[in-house]
Amino acid sequence: MKSPTQHGAPRRVLYLEDNASDADLGQRALARNAPETAVEVVSSVAAARERLQVGAADFDIVLADLNLPDGSGLDLLAHVRGQGLPLAFVVLTGSGDEASALTALKAGADDYLSKHGNYGERLARVLAAALDRFRTRSARQGRLMRVLYAEHNRFDIDLTQRHFAEHAPLFRFDVVDSGEEALAHLPEHADEALGYDLLLLDYQLPALNALDVAKTVRDQRSLDLPIVLVTGQGNEDVVAAALRLGLEDYVIKKSGYLSGLPTILENALRHAQLRREQSSLRQTSSRLAHLLAASPTILYALRVDGERGEGSERFLPVWVSENITRVMGYAPADCMAPDWWSAHLHADDRDRVLGSAQTRLLDDGELTHEYRFLDASGGVRWLRDDMRLIRDASGQALEVIGSWNDLSAEHEFKERQRLYATALESTRDGVMMISLGGEIITVNPAFCEITGYAAADVVGRNPRFLQSGRHDRAFYQAMWASLTQTGHWQGEIWNRRADGEIYPQWATLSVVNDEQGQASHYVGVFTDLTKLKRSEEQVERLAHYDPLTDLPNRLLLRSLLQHGLDRAQRQGGKSAVLIINLDQFKNVNESLGHTLGDELLLAVAARLKARLRKEDTLGRLAADEFAAVIEGRQDAENAESTVRALLAALATPFMLADGHEAYARASVGISVFPQDGTTANELLRTATAAMSRAKERGGNQYALYTDELGQGALERLEMESALRRVLSNGELLLHYQPKLDLASGVIVGGEALLRWQRPGAGLVPPASFVPLAEKTGLIVPIGAWVIDEACRQIRAWSDAGLPVVKVAVNVSARQFSSPELESVLAAALSRHSVAPWMLTLELTESMLMAAPDQAIKRLERLREIGVGLSLDDFGTGYSSLAYLSRFPVDELKIDRSFVTNIVSDPKDANIATSVIALAHRMHLKVVAEGVETEAQLGYLKKNGCDQMQGYLFSKPLPADDFATLLSTGRSLPVGGTPSERHSLLVVDDEPSILSSIRRVLRGQSYRVLTANSALEALEILARDEVQVILSDQRMPQMSGTEFLARVKLLHPDTVRLVISGYTQLDSVIDAVNQGSIYKFLTKPWEEEQLREHLRDAFAYYEAIVKPRGSHDGLPD
Repeated sequence: MKSPTQHGAPRRVLYLEDNASDADLGQRALARNAPETAVEVVSSVAAARERLQVGAADFDIVLADLNLPDGSGLDLLAHVRGQGLPLAFVVLTGSGDEASALTALKAGADDYLSKHGNYGERLARVLAAALDRFRTRSARQGRLMRVLYAEHNRFDIDLTQRHFAEHAPLFRFDVVDSGEEALAHLPEHADEALGYDLLLLDYQLPALNALDVAKTVRDQRSLDLPIVLVTGQGNEDVVAAALRLGLEDYVIKKSGYLSGLPTILENALRHAQLRREQSSLRQTSSRLAHLLAASPTILYALRVDGERGEGSERFLPVWVSENITRVMGYAPADCMAPDWWSAHLHADDRDRVLGSAQTRLLDDGELTHEYRFLDASGGVRWLRDDMRLIRDASGQALEVIGSWNDLSAEHEFKERQRLYATALESTRDGVMMISLGGEIITVNPAFCEITGYAAADVVGRNPRFLQSGRHDRAFYQAMWASLTQTGHWQGEIWNRRADGEIYPQWATLSVVNDEQGQASHYVGVFTDLTKLKRSEEQVERLAHYDPLTDLPNRLLLRSLLQHGLDRAQRQGGKSAVLIINLDQFKNVNESLGHTLGDELLLAVAARLKARLRKEDTLGRLAADEFAAVIEGRQDAENAESTVRALLAALATPFMLADGHEAYARASVGISVFPQDGTTANELLRTATAAMSRAKERGGNQYALYTDELGQGALERLEMESALRRVLSNGELLLHYQPKLDLASGVIVGGEALLRWQRPGAGLVPPASFVPLAEKTGLIVPIGAWVIDEACRQIRAWSDAGLPVVKVAVNVSARQFSSPELESVLAAALSRHSVAPWMLTLELTESMLMAAPDQAIKRLERLREIGVGLSLDDFGTGYSSLAYLSRFPVDELKIDRSFVTNIVSDPKDANIATSVIALAHRMHLKVVAEGVETEAQLGYLKKNGCDQMQGYLFSKPLPADDFATLLSTGRSLPVGGTPSERHSLLVVDDEPSILSSIRRVLRGQSYRVLTANSALEALEILARDEVQVILSDQRMPQMSGTEFLARVKLLHPDTVRLVISGYTQLDSVIDAVNQGSIYKFLTKPWEEEQLREHLRDAFAYYEAIVKPRGSHDGLPD
């Protein structure tokens, strides 16, 4: 740190202070912060005058307190300035005494210092700055001072210029006679050159008075130019306003005022210079404060109390930087307690630090040491403490300045390095560090233990000497390419030990980067895999061979078979697979025991193997099942001859231990490659199917695979078998999709949808198993379960106090024709005490039309029970309206295929709206299924649909989730009452056109909706009530006429207009003739004409379209 003396500090100071304690404080502060500065103290004004009379040249600056026994420091200031002594002058004021400070500055003081806080620490800087300011001003007094003088009175101008020419020739005046001209001479912006040192303004200027000019200079242009006001009025308001604007001074035009004006201007210049310096100092101080606040280094100062010797010195804290709060968590005030520092030293370091630190600092003058310290949260920090002792000229210790730097991260890094080194020494993995040049730098003990080399034998060598020779050049090239490109390589590698043994390693090579991210060396870590490889070989043997017979197991046999098939495929050969299952082998184990059973299996394996060729393969698949792969056979007949030989071999009884005789009969299935399968799995499966056929025939024989036993049949058999168990195993469940009333938005029912939770296959959708259940007749008991489960669930929800809702179940064609349907229904309703009206049966249109007369009779019987009846998927079949009117159903369901494109496809929309109209004429409710968008919902509601279900509101839910839905009361937003205002829909793909039309129509009585495409417009029409549509003709996707033609079909009760700026109008004229368009408008439009056309369109709607729509039956 540089001392203030290096920046122009005074050599000698005359210090006028009558308070001995304050004088001592000032002297000590200067000794610390400016040790080269000498200070002479006097205690009265008289003594100060006498000392200056003897030798004013002995001093650079006077520091004077204001309140003295024989006068004031201002008296001494007047004396110094009156005598013209070349001395800088600084006054000391009381805290908050700004008035005295201002008086002193006007009297010629260079600066002032308030006696508050730790003012002594600022003293050296204030004195140095004041001396520098004094010298600068003295130097400036030798140059011309340019003054811009605004005065309209020529007499006053002449007097002023003549007075300054005689008494203050360094001032040069540029005279203007108005405020406007004065402002014209000054720059517009603060960053432009001023050209003047001071602005002298007469108050009474034409047009703009002096205060207006000053306000412009200060507030608008922010010019740093001292301003002095000359006024002929002693009005205090004028003076107060001038001072509020920041004018340096003012003078009243009274007799003799010119004699004091040069001094006033000089003081104004000095005051302005002082203000600039203080502003610069504040900015510098602020920057330093911000730097310190952001710095990790904490600064502090200690006062040294006591005399040197016998350990009487004490270090007391006097200041600490505020960033200690951010870095350590302590408030600076807390750190001023005398024992704060020692109390927070780590217990293990306290004796070491306290025992020697103070002595070493006093002896050496500086000290750097490290220790642990507790932060505010109790955490341990490692600190480096740099301390420097400050002494006075006599060598007396005055103060300690120091800094703390947090070394915790550095110590943590060193500790991690130590732990890493310990881990490196202790790990069982071999580690070597390699230079970028390829030489081994160091190895750990495990490396030496694994390889057999001593560290001294390998350091400095290329790792190439470890190579086993089992890997080719390409292997190592790929390794180094990966290491170079990705910084990493990992894999299995075979190397050579010092004794020559070749062994496997699992190695990892990595690039190590330095702090700049550049590669500095490589590190290799490897694990000896020798023991692991031996264990793997044993596991591999167990994984692929039967432990009893030592024959290949299923896994290995399948692999060997696949390899043989691949070979046969290439060579055009054939192969056969035999599945050999011992008949009634379980009886052997039960009668003779497992030990003799195992003996029999070994004997069977031996006989089978003896009858097979060497090139054939025998394996054991399960306890009593073997498989043989016969290669090179030309056809099934050759395979059959082999099987007959095997069966003959097994026909002879087996003599077991203890004289037991046993027989081993077998059922054998044969499949042949390629006709029965082209993969190992296929051949094993088809051979197994053939073996099952042999078993079914009584066993002790063989069967060839046939198409009858194909994959499809097997899967159907498996599924059918599984389906027969679903009820007993409890694998079926129901999900429920809510049905909502479109008028109220509430849930009024739910459709029960069947799901199969098949073990091992997850949730199976109905489409995958219902057709098979239908075909086999299993759908009848399954359907009965669905009806019963739905009734049970209705009762459970009712008992739980949930809202009452109807539940619909689907009835299949097979179940509908079953004679037990009525009894099943009645029993389920009775069993669970469910009112019949709470259950609805959903029946498809095609089901009823298969035998309509019989269907009507069955429906009437169901109606007598009281259940609801719904006609599902309506519109997809070919039912006769005559029959439809005779079906005693309660509701029609619009199939989802018509709902999907109902917003944009007129055909689908026409079918849906026709179904709605037809159903309502027959007093039936209409339910739309598959509703997935708001637009679909809006169109259905506008066209009178009663209920909906679909993913827009909810997917099918498990019963518990459906109950939660009911309990929360969630509903479909109904929407508000239709607006009384009419609506206009404007369709154009250009945003600017839409914006322009909106502007033109602002304030009209109708709403204006906009869409930038035909598809978006169709969505809006489906959701909102719109009376008039204005569409641009040229749009992407479809033209305006094409769009409006669809609108005519989808929303006939609208008035449709097209607007175009193009001359190709054939399609527009055709659309007008066909009734798709009410009117054609042209671009560009007249605004009032456009508004008139639209008013006419709404009038047409009210007079013609609306009355027509209210009397229409089926849609157009």
